[in-house]
Amino acid sequence: MNDLMYEGENYAELVTQTYAADIHKLARYITYFQNKKGSDVATQYDSADLKQSIKFPVYDSTLLSFVKEAEGTTLMDRNYMYKYKQYRISTAAQEKEAIKNAKLKDIDLLRGILSLYVIEGRYKGQRWIEATERGVFYDVLTKLVEFYEFAKTDHQLPSKDQR
Repeated sequence: MNDLMYEGENYAELVTQTYAADIHKLARYITYFQNKKGSDVATQYDSADLKQSIKFPVYDSTLLSFVKEAEGTTLMDRNYMYKYKQYRISTAAQEKEAIKNAKLKDIDLLRGILSLYVIEGRYKGQRWIEATERGVFYDVLTKLVEFYEFAKTDHQLPSKDQR
């Protein structure tokens, strides 16, 4: 079966029309995430005045800007856990492999992975740090840009008469 068409859905058209603006908006963070792989994007705030204060992370401003922008895109999928179950992803290694091997028809998987880290980061502070340090944000964004570049080059499906 053609990789551009799956279950009646034209993924090239979906990427170029539905997600293109949001992919472009988030693509500007690729260099940031490339440079931040394996490094800290948050510091622990600890009050020197109070001996029993609670430490909490203070995030890099660029990371916070990315999260805010990502939350407002069509790339967010509140049902992200379904994609993890559908693709049988339960470990970080499986997640990394799934991103690496994703095809155009797997765009919803990439949306799910991005959504997990962006949405869960709101109440699990370690998620944003984890996604940055492990390169998940970088890998997903570069794959989305790759899909967009592939889809925008004239990959039209043959008409029914030509099949």
